[in-house]
Amino acid sequence: MLFGLVGERRRFKVDVASASECGLVRKDNQDHLVADPKTLVFCVADGMGGGEAGGQASDIICRSIDSALREHVGFADRVRLVDDAIRRADDEIRAIASSAGYRQMGSTVAVLISDGKRIAAVGNVGDSRVYRLRDGKLQQLTRDHTLTEAILSHRPPQGVKPLADVRALALSHVLTRAVGVGQERLKVDWRKFDVKEGDVLLVCSDGVHGAVPPSALSVAVSGGGDAKTILARICSLVVATGARDNYSAVVVKIGGAG
Repeated sequence: MLFGLVGERRRFKVDVASASECGLVRKDNQDHLVADPKTLVFCVADGMGGGEAGGQASDIICRSIDSALREHVGFADRVRLVDDAIRRADDEIRAIASSAGYRQMGSTVAVLISDGKRIAAVGNVGDSRVYRLRDGKLQQLTRDHTLTEAILSHRPPQGVKPLADVRALALSHVLTRAVGVGQERLKVDWRKFDVKEGDVLLVCSDGVHGAVPPSALSVAVSGGGDAKTILARICSLVVATGARDNYSAVVVKIGGAG
């Protein structure tokens, strides 16, 4: 997991807006987020509603990441620190679940880390996502850890047999990986990509992307305005669908070099 840089560029300006809401049906908000324009680390964690103490699990992840952040630490070190923080959260959640006798306690997480110049990294566990809007096209930068994704990509998770029946697509919310869940040591999937002026980055829970069709989400993100305006459009679309789940989003708009 190496993210080296060559040469020096002036740091981009970033415009950031974030929101985490309960929605119109759920009684509790089990999502948490981090949106730090100083360290350029942004994440959304979505507690598993099918388990116990999902909100506590997502809170543990975000607190662990937040406590690991250092404003003047280099990009590669911040990626390492966040990866370590998620793994520590995984250990803590497992310990709490074992002590409390919970059948299952876990959370998804999606995280965006930028060097502020031209490179960024995304990491995820579960089905929270990171998107990038560039030149009017919205691209998903993360890959969901769900049963449907495994089937469609012909990479069934260990212990799951391949299914040809299209009805398996109804299992889109069945996670194959989550923080605090599973028998093996947690692995965060990391990817590197470039960043340039005009890009809009979106980190969100499935309460957003599961409620708003891709075409509508693309229109909302590409509609112009500052990060707060873009976020407001996204939230309005979620509410218009009935907001049956908690929903959280961080919008990061990349400006010119300062």
